[in-house]
Amino acid sequence: MTSEAFEQLAHGFLADYLEFYPATGAWLGLHVYDGRPGDFGPPAVDAFLRTLDAWDRRLAALDPPPSDSQAVHDAALIRLTIAQERFRWQTLREHEWNPIWWSGLLDLTHYLKRDYAPLVERLNALAAHLEETPRVLEQMRAALRRPLARPIAETAVEVFSGHLAFYADELPAYASGADDPRVRARLEAAHAAALDAVRDACDWLAGLRDRADGGFAIGEAAFAEMLRTGEMVDVPLDALQRLGEAEMARLTADLVETAARVDPGASPREVMARLGRHHPSEATLLVEVRALLDELRRFLVEREIITLPGEVRPIVEETPRFARWAFAMMDTAGPFEQTATESFYYVTPPEPAWPPERREEWLSKFDYATLKAVSIHEAYPGHFVHFMHVRRAPSAVARVMTAYSFVEGWAHYTEEMMLEAGVDPRPEFRLACLGEALVRAVRYLVAIGMHTGEMRVDEAARLFETRAFLEPLPARKEAERGTFDPGYLNYTLGKLMMRRLRDDYRTERGAAFALREFHDRLVALGAPPVPLARRALLADASSPAL
Repeated sequence: MTSEAFEQLAHGFLADYLEFYPATGAWLGLHVYDGRPGDFGPPAVDAFLRTLDAWDRRLAALDPPPSDSQAVHDAALIRLTIAQERFRWQTLREHEWNPIWWSGLLDLTHYLKRDYAPLVERLNALAAHLEETPRVLEQMRAALRRPLARPIAETAVEVFSGHLAFYADELPAYASGADDPRVRARLEAAHAAALDAVRDACDWLAGLRDRADGGFAIGEAAFAEMLRTGEMVDVPLDALQRLGEAEMARLTADLVETAARVDPGASPREVMARLGRHHPSEATLLVEVRALLDELRRFLVEREIITLPGEVRPIVEETPRFARWAFAMMDTAGPFEQTATESFYYVTPPEPAWPPERREEWLSKFDYATLKAVSIHEAYPGHFVHFMHVRRAPSAVARVMTAYSFVEGWAHYTEEMMLEAGVDPRPEFRLACLGEALVRAVRYLVAIGMHTGEMRVDEAARLFETRAFLEPLPARKEAERGTFDPGYLNYTLGKLMMRRLRDDYRTERGAAFALREFHDRLVALGAPPVPLARRALLADASSPAL
């Protein structure tokens, strides 16, 4: 098979894949898919699985030329994607037990955040999406098994209530911006029907929540298959757990020692709590974040950490009203976006209506040390720099197919890497990085414990309190996230694999090793499973990824 023939085959697979996931295509910047949330009813799912079977047979009969390393890499990514999709729809079947999975189909923000097309075109696409919303929510009701697990049901009610508030309070202002009366009329009618459907779905989910007493564990076999098909990790779960416990012990010892350097007379928890006293004011928050990003960017250039793709920089803004569920987050343009390529680093200030004590509590989460660690993760050189490189990945397959453990593993890896590189020598910054790492390490252990063992949500929450020094409410929220996101062990799992890959690459390169060259080659791959990245970067990739 020639390289040209394989490229055509790969584009055919992507076309079928995105035809089933049109909302993903729109998010990637392929706006031919705008206005279509997707069809996930049983006939559509069955047809998709048959399509995957057909592609599997074609790939088995046609190998890319061995001399074309990118084609070989892409063929492996496609085969992995087929295996992962089969797992998702035949084994995991998340659409049957997790309403939050469906909530992503209600997200309309990509039509509004970027001016990728004239407003009238985007509002027409928005109306088309809204017109499909009642059907999507009917499919959700038909698919969900009862009873739901209580923490999943409770979180789902919160998530859908947030969408309802956006549909009711925020969306009408966008509709009024339609100059064309036909578009405005279509949008108003679609909005009214969708708003009723979302409101009804919220009421229905609240009823399920009140009767929720189901289980959430996906089981040991499914957990192992999730890691095999999604991350190319085929390691016995007891060995994975030992790796997590060792990482937890390493981080804890470092944190105890570092806290003693700050104040030998205080406990680590007391020292960690003091970090929150030193933060920007409301008036200076965005200004100081912009200055911090400039500082981090200069450090990357001066220390030759990674190549920065051009002069484009993230735009620091307040988080839009419809997305204020996080303190800070990165919103990068899709890899195929052609015109509206701006990326936003959103920071959420306190709400003006809050009392002074709550405003201060919120700002304490933006302490200078933690804000720097979060900005490394989200922007420099974390998600922003990574996805700017993904835009330049050498194939469409590499720009579309991503692994959870690479995306979050890279961002988490950069926190520790920048600490080692000397971005901030203060022990307070080290404490902030260690605190973030401990949260991710507890996620790792909790995901295994809750989904393959007997760990309950209360036990998981206590682990976040005692081992990651979280307060009870965020500890509970972290534990509840684990019930519907068993893959959130991938922050630490990906970091561990990247650290091992860097060490093995350094051993192979010897005196020729350069950190920037390693990072550039790594992110140029896109975001494949890390074991697949090992094949691309190492002369001898036979050693284990962990």
